[in-house]
Amino acid sequence: MKHTNIITLLTLTAASALAQTATTASVPAITGNLGFTTDYVFRGISQTGGKLAVQGGFDADFKNGFTAGVWASNVSAAFGNLEVDLYANYGFKVGSVDVSVGYIDYTYSSAVNGGEANVSAAFSGLTLKISKGVSGYLSDYYYEAAYSYDIAAVKGLNLGLHYGSDAASSKYDYSLALTYPVFGFAGTLSYSDLEAGKSITAVTLKKTF
Repeated sequence: MKHTNIITLLTLTAASALAQTATTASVPAITGNLGFTTDYVFRGISQTGGKLAVQGGFDADFKNGFTAGVWASNVSAAFGNLEVDLYANYGFKVGSVDVSVGYIDYTYSSAVNGGEANVSAAFSGLTLKISKGVSGYLSDYYYEAAYSYDIAAVKGLNLGLHYGSDAASSKYDYSLALTYPVFGFAGTLSYSDLEAGKSITAVTLKKTF
């Protein structure tokens, strides 16, 4: 209940701020992305059964803190073969901390859909996030922490660390990733592991345009 109240309070704060800035919104900036990965991994679990995934989407930045987007990927037959995510966020600053309140809807072609509300805080490369399932097959909390670090000794090289925990099952997952520019793409080598599960190594190429 405590976490629910926090998310509700931040959501109302973001909605109020958005209403105040809506009149100043300009034409949104649109960006697209296209990616290929040897294994689509989400929260430590393969979504493609260890097979290749083709992914892509579009994002709109309304330049007033509000962003929205759509993203899609092929998934295994167990998840309905196709996943399409619709999401929206409102970001604002609290001192030097970047706060974001958002919602994401996971839609599958022939599987049960689900929606999550989330709130995150980021500072100096560290991001803390709480997600709460609010519809469909999602109803639990998921807690995560991520850290992004640019390795100064090698220009363009970035190290990413992630840890997540599911409140219902008490299981955790973690991952580490190295990202480096490759022929105009962001090339990522990642290692993921799920408690009591098998580890997954994946190679991903992603282009933003």
